[in-house]
Formats: sequence, structure tokens, C-alpha cells
Amino acid sequence: MPSPFSLSDAADTIDLSIQDIWLKGSAKETRFFEQYMNVETGVTDYYVKDSSLSGLGYAGRITENAAVTAASPVQGFDKTYTQVQFGILLSFTKSLWFFGIKKRKLEEITQEARKAVSDKRELLCGDRLDNSFSTSYSVSDISGNWTATITGGNAVAFISASQTREDGGTAWGNRVTDGSTVNMDFEYDALKAAHRTASLITNPVGKNMNVNLDTLVCTRGFAVEQRAREILGALNKGKIPGSADNDGGGVSDYKMVVIPPAYITTNTSYWWMFDSSMKGPRHGLQYKEAQPITLEGPNLVFKTGEVQYKATAYFDVGHNDSRNWVGSKNTSAS
Repeated sequence: MPSPFSLSDAADTIDLSIQDIWLKGSAKETRFFEQYMNVETGVTDYYVKDSSLSGLGYAGRITENAAVTAASPVQGFDKTYTQVQFGILLSFTKSLWFFGIKKRKLEEITQEARKAVSDKRELLCGDRLDNSFSTSYSVSDISGNWTATITGGNAVAFISASQTREDGGTAWGNRVTDGSTVNMDFEYDALKAAHRTASLITNPVGKNMNVNLDTLVCTRGFAVEQRAREILGALNKGKIPGSADNDGGGVSDYKMVVIPPAYITTNTSYWWMFDSSMKGPRHGLQYKEAQPITLEGPNLVFKTGEVQYKATAYFDVGHNDSRNWVGSKNTSAS
């Protein structure tokens, strides 16, 4: 995109033969990420670091006149969130602004800077799911290329069959499996496998947790969403999806978070489930914001008369502990 935007780039704005010009801008700012991320605003520090202490394991039997067996909590993993500034600049020559934008009443175009930051935020949040089986991925934007490291506090991907446990004990996993098939394709048996996977997730000292999956996350318009709505329709009627059996459905009803493909750009067949009761600062994906999206301007460049607007925001996304989520690549591949 040329900068500053000049008359030659928008010649129609001063063409008197064109009576009507409208802004074909983006839709309003969205906040899809709030449906699957814990949101914290008002952050005042450049670095935000969290950690944890575990609870205890199970109590033991005490025989007559014996001492009570002692146990201690376990130190959890650290996770650092670093505030990153994202933004964009929109500028116009004085002539274009005076004879084109203002005359045609197109000043609303400045709001597109806010929307550009909003879309970037949604994309970065969606990327955490799009790349949830990886520990890093490459980001390409108008400022260049950079690598995003997206591991949790245990240095493992958000979704993995082997999540390091805080006490060094047997790893837990949140990649959907029925015990033999991993990354199951989205069908009724995979829903049951997801609940099985969640039921085997253990806490930092090896006790099984009470993870109750109630929300499905998928990409809008693709096969998983379409099949999920068919399965949901059957379950709402107490029936087994895809079956003429007289048995009732064995999986509870669930909510859906359907993310637009603009924000899940690559792995549209992936699917995830999470326990929304555990959605908070301790578990799952986190969004930490120091500065909301802010539009600044106009700034007038004295030497040229150029008119500038910019939109910026400070935030970071990540996770420390993904114990309330499970996920599948929708294939039996590793």
C-alpha cells in the first residue's frame, strides 16, 4: 500500500463524473478470542510472570500409634508474558485529504486502522489453535517475518500426547485418543474419546482431575462444524448420531465456538474441546493486554501537510497450563 496515500492512488475521489463513492471497509471490530481465551486487561508491567504451587496427593492410612505421613506441594512451571506493540499507520497527502477524503465524507476510513489491529489480534489468537500441536511457528506480516514461540510453562506444545508433569511423574496428555487411535477424525466415537482423554488428565502430583468438556471449538464452514451440528442435533433428541439404534446418546450436549476461517487459516480440520468452568487465569489460553486498540490522529506533518493516523495496541497471548483442553488433528496421522 502506498504511503502517503495520494491523489494518483485514489483518483476517483476527485473525479466529478462519479457522483457516489462509498467506503467498502471491513466489518466492525470483533472479539471472537474472548470466547475461548481468558482475558486480562489493564496490565501495567512489560513482563507478567505467573507460576503455581500444587496441592497434595491422596492422604494415607495411619496405623495405631503411627506418625502421620508428611507430604509437600510441588513448585509449578513459570510462564512469562511479554507485552508486544502492534500497530499500523495510515497517511494521506494534504491534497487527497482536502479535495478527496473530506469532500466525499470518507473520514471513516481512518477507523480501518483500528480494524487492521483488531484483525491482527484475532489472527494471533487463532494462530495459537492453528499451531496448537507445535512449539513455534513463523509469522509474516507487513513489518516482516518473525518466529513466535508458543510453548507452555512446561516447554511443551498446547496440545500434546506427552505433557511434562510438575513433580516429574508420568506425563499426562491432551491429544484426543480412544486408547489406540490418536488424533481421531471428528465423529461420535471421537467425541467419546475426547471425554476419555480428559478424564485421564492428572494434576501436578498425579491425581486425576475433574475435567468436564462442554465446549467444542472448530472452524466455521468446514467439515467439523457441519458434522458437529448434525451430531448435536441428534444428541439434542437423545439419539445416537449416525445410528438407528434405540439406545440414547452417550455424550452430553455441548456448546460450540466457531472461529471464522480468516483466523484459522491453515489447519481448518483441527478441532478442540475445553471445560469452560476452568476458563480462567490458571488454565487454558490467556490474553493479557496493557493497552487496548487506540486510534491516534490526525497528526499533521508541518513540512508537507501530510495527514497521519495510527492505531496501536499492547498485548500478549499464550498459556501456562492447558489441562482444561484436548485437541485432535482430525486424522490418525501423528
